[in-house]
Amino acid sequence: MELQSAVIKNNDRFMKTCILYEAINKNPIFDSYREFCKLVGQDAMEYPDFEFWYYRFYHKQHDFDYDRSADPVPKTIMDMPVSLMFKITENLDTVERTHLRTINKSLKDVVDSRSPVFDEIKITAYDKFLSWKLDDKSFCCEITDYGCSLRMPNLPEIKSDEYYLKKGMEYLSPVLKMPNIQINHLSLYITKESAYLNDFLPIPFHAKSVSISAFDINKSIELLSIMNPGELESIEFNIGGTITREIVLEFCDTEQFKQATNVKSTIFLNENELMKFSHLKTFKCSLTSQEPVDVQRIRDIISTFDKFESCKLKRTNYGNDLDIRTFARALETEIPFGPLKIITHRYRIPESNEYLEFKIEEKEYLFSIKIVKIR
Repeated sequence: MELQSAVIKNNDRFMKTCILYEAINKNPIFDSYREFCKLVGQDAMEYPDFEFWYYRFYHKQHDFDYDRSADPVPKTIMDMPVSLMFKITENLDTVERTHLRTINKSLKDVVDSRSPVFDEIKITAYDKFLSWKLDDKSFCCEITDYGCSLRMPNLPEIKSDEYYLKKGMEYLSPVLKMPNIQINHLSLYITKESAYLNDFLPIPFHAKSVSISAFDINKSIELLSIMNPGELESIEFNIGGTITREIVLEFCDTEQFKQATNVKSTIFLNENELMKFSHLKTFKCSLTSQEPVDVQRIRDIISTFDKFESCKLKRTNYGNDLDIRTFARALETEIPFGPLKIITHRYRIPESNEYLEFKIEEKEYLFSIKIVKIR
């Protein structure tokens, strides 16, 4: 078969005979070109040349020796004025531009001259599938009996015998590595440990907000450390399993945390560790259930935070060691008669006209403490 292909490829008349056969049988031109490439080779003839001879033969012009040198040079998309190409790319969304840049180098250069900006990218890796969402367009590559299946918007399903993470990253990686990519929010939910998920983000990665949940703390910290400090404003950091004091310190010692303005995390703090949140505008986290809660000390600490706007603290109460009336007495607020589930309190910050407004709510096995600065 290889010898036959080489013979046809090296003989101009043999190649034109193959095209003539397709045209006489009126086979669709795209199917004909694919079959031609399978037989002769992908580099035997460019599609525009194949198209010329196909339609010439289709219209019963069977002269194999026709001289094309006198014909006008056919126009291609690359003959389009650069200004018009820029105009076209402006009318495409970011996902459509990522597809356009794969056509050829010239179009890639045009697309890359504009920084791609995504409102949200969401990446999820499970044991059986890899999914990602680019703004409102969803993609998925999942395990099948024969290998994997890749689904993309407005395109036929792609079936492959490759490993699902390998195949999926072939399509996702080029998007993440586009020059000067900018993302308003990046969501990473990585429950699968795999070499194909190592180094899949360029360093540093440019995102204003990030949500991270990984299979272990080391992976979570690794993903967080890739984000560009200072540019990253908001962090949602979810940790499963046992949370040690070392984990809390490791998270708080990252430059990403130190330069963020808003943080939401599943870590458990004690009152001393709350001081590490002094640079934040807003935060949500939990208080450790291993120590008693001193709400007056929490009030005194937060009142010193210059940039503080609001926070929400949670504390479990499985051992029934807390009572909402204890909070009320500590804050020196009025305690009404009868059942008490919510207390509110306003505290004036010393030497200031600003206040901290507390709302403490008792739910089943949980206390919620909301604090807002009133200016």
